[in-house]
Amino acid sequence: MQPDQLIKAFSATVQASLHSLQTLEPILRAEQTALLSRDPELLTGVVRDKVATLQQLEPSVQARDRLQGSAGVCAGIEGGDRLVAMLGQEALARDWAQLTQLAKTIAELNDRNGRLAAQGQHMTREALGILTGRSPNDDTYSGLRRRFGDTASCSFGRA
Repeated sequence: MQPDQLIKAFSATVQASLHSLQTLEPILRAEQTALLSRDPELLTGVVRDKVATLQQLEPSVQARDRLQGSAGVCAGIEGGDRLVAMLGQEALARDWAQLTQLAKTIAELNDRNGRLAAQGQHMTREALGILTGRSPNDDTYSGLRRRFGDTASCSFGRA
């Protein structure tokens, strides 16, 4: 691929990813609000939007990784950093820096939301334990079989 073609194609993938991440950021903030408010209907809608946006993001990331590979650099941010430096385009470097910074922000928001979801799940299990009078370890299907790897280790009775 000619350098001009590579620059145009790579820049297009950066712009597409940037647009998707700019769309994703408010969705992740709304997801955080839904998790904190424990509103399942709101959360369902937000997650649907999040999945749709991630599906829109995926082709540009895959195309960018292919372009990076064809240029002889590894996929991902590190390879993108290397390719942007090789191409030496100021506008592309600015867009790439904006993309990587936004990707970092998105990753932090997503991690925070994951922790909130796990915390909510833990609190729900504890509440169910209180309501049912059972500890979380008294689940109907405890980890007994998983620890031993099969059902043959569990005895339900002897004839």
